[in-house]
Amino acid sequence: MSDAAHVRKDYNDLSRKLSKMQSRISTLENKMKQDYGNEGEFYSFYDQCFEHKENKYIYKICPYKQASQVEGHSTTNLGRWDGFKDSYKIMEFSNGDRCWNGPDRSLKIRLRCGLKNEFDDVDEPSRCEYIASLLTPAFCREERLQELQKRLDSLNQEIQTHDEL
Repeated sequence: MSDAAHVRKDYNDLSRKLSKMQSRISTLENKMKQDYGNEGEFYSFYDQCFEHKENKYIYKICPYKQASQVEGHSTTNLGRWDGFKDSYKIMEFSNGDRCWNGPDRSLKIRLRCGLKNEFDDVDEPSRCEYIASLLTPAFCREERLQELQKRLDSLNQEIQTHDEL
């Protein structure tokens, strides 16, 4: 192999490595600029997707990326990540596929406190505007946990009082 061929090969190898590094830097910069909640509670959602089967559809949400509806081999884009709304109570996906004689598809997901991540209750209250729920421990705020503990204590007290009668 000639010197020129060696130099070309080295150049091409280094060029590929540089391209990979630039891509990785871009990915990390994008990840760093995301809003993960007041205390970073939604950071674990970054590389996760959640699915829910409802009738003939499979709904898939990937926070910080996109949402879709799958029927057989056909996929409909329900929207791209549009951030959190209403003090982190809602995840919003917007500018999905255009609806025939309607708006671009969109999806709003109401977050609820739950023991595990569970995507459910998909509904379409308006044409091509979907709503759903996501139960997640990430949404369990300290105040809410204290409120639930007080309620549990109160119910336990009522049971004890009832048993004593």
